[in-house]
Amino acid sequence: MRRNQKRILQLIHLSLAEIRRLITRLADRRPAPVDHIPHWSTWRRRRQHQARTSHYKRRGHSP
Repeated sequence: MRRNQKRILQLIHLSLAEIRRLITRLADRRPAPVDHIPHWSTWRRRRQHQARTSHYKRRGHSP
């Protein structure tokens, strides 16, 4: 499996709040660069996955 594919698989699912935030950011009149918005969302969801995994691991549970 390629490194990028593995990264994409290790994300939490999109929440309703995250979907709303993405739509709002993309529809904003003063948007950030378009490629930055999905990149930031992916980075954030990957970090949330890492935090969740670490949280369960410390307590001896599986996510």
